[in-house]
Amino acid sequence: MNSLMRVRLNTVLDENTFTPLIRSEDTELIGGTGYIEGRQVCVIALNPVASVPLDPFEVLQDELALLDHAEMNHLPILHLADRPERVAMGTTAIPLSIMRTYIEPKGVGSVFTRFARLSGVVPRIAVVFSPIATTLTYPVAECDVVLMTKASGMSLARPDMQRLMTGESESYEAYGGAEMHASVSGTCDILCDTPTDALQLVRKTLQIFPSYYSDSPPVFEPRNPDPDARLPSPLTLAYPYSRFDMHNLIETFIDHETFLEHRALYATELITGFARVNGMNIGVVANNSLNKGGILFPETCIKLASFASLCDSFNIPLLFLADLPGFMVGKESENAGIIHHGALIFSTLANLSVPKICIIVRKAYTAGLYAMCGTGFEPDRLLSFPDAELTIYGTRAASKLAKESGYTLEKIKEVEDAVKATANPRLHVESGYIDGIIEPDQVRSELSVFLEWAYSLPLNRTFPRRVLCL
Repeated sequence: MNSLMRVRLNTVLDENTFTPLIRSEDTELIGGTGYIEGRQVCVIALNPVASVPLDPFEVLQDELALLDHAEMNHLPILHLADRPERVAMGTTAIPLSIMRTYIEPKGVGSVFTRFARLSGVVPRIAVVFSPIATTLTYPVAECDVVLMTKASGMSLARPDMQRLMTGESESYEAYGGAEMHASVSGTCDILCDTPTDALQLVRKTLQIFPSYYSDSPPVFEPRNPDPDARLPSPLTLAYPYSRFDMHNLIETFIDHETFLEHRALYATELITGFARVNGMNIGVVANNSLNKGGILFPETCIKLASFASLCDSFNIPLLFLADLPGFMVGKESENAGIIHHGALIFSTLANLSVPKICIIVRKAYTAGLYAMCGTGFEPDRLLSFPDAELTIYGTRAASKLAKESGYTLEKIKEVEDAVKATANPRLHVESGYIDGIIEPDQVRSELSVFLEWAYSLPLNRTFPRRVLCL
């Protein structure tokens, strides 16, 4: 095996645990099994410096065999994607057997199908090391977690074909670069500085997932939260229109250095990520008012629905931290399909099978409450901070409507006071609509009890729940 592939496998796998399962270690595809922290995984690695050329169709058959092996043996899949050295991004290199790989029933289409059918069956983690194009991209995009190095990229067309077919002369970074996919397209879940960073993060990512859909997520030794983490000030929590970074609140109750953010650069008005509380894995969905006020846009809906679906597929309980005015309105949002995308959230939440808890941090207005798994979506616990507001319109919107209707200043004040009174969470506790009010420093203890209960439930999964590929 060449030194590059040896370094990559030794970085991501436990030492000396790789066992090849296919013909040669020096072909364009290196495949076999290995261990990550004692757990067996299936490795499918594209070798960029292969010294033994193979017929492309035979390479596909090896890849299909590896996918079958992963499914039969309940092994997570690690897909290392790289461009063969002989195929430059600006040249044409078409193998003689291209028609066979394209049209044969066990050709490229079959690889796409096998990757897709493993959705929700075993975790699929992909790492992209260099710019790749065409048929190499779809198996990556079908994976559950996609890591890309900053020097990598993905596009359906190579630069030469891009110019030929569209007349566009955009830079590769603009339409296929890793940073674009992390912040604009959402295809990249985790952007990494270097290949070593990416491979080390694979090990951390695998700690989140069970090896098979009918298993529980791993449990670890508890850690205390970050000793430097500080709760938001009472003034910040009491005033729903100020901006604050929800990351800061999250760090006060999760185990230190366990947060792995998912799509951190995409739709940043919503935070999605994995964390541990008292050693138990949990998926976190949180509005972030620091960006766009935490409002839900079409891309926000995609981010929320796909993450919730991923957690549901692998039995990871979900926490929703609500602090939002609702969905974005206006021509641009409506043209982009905000109703359709909102319905995507509701369809996803309504069909979740994992335990879920919702905490209203500062506000949940209009259908925003529903989008964060609030009333009607059957959260197992629905809690609120003391100063949070649960109402159809906030005081600002109510005041604007009153002014528009020609109300006097005195009458406008009455409207604002009435909205505040009906938004009080204590009223909703008394009515039985929410389960209780907690202080910000009680979140960790509440989550610990919730997760102990969630992890004690029997798993009766007899079939996989497919991950939304969004």
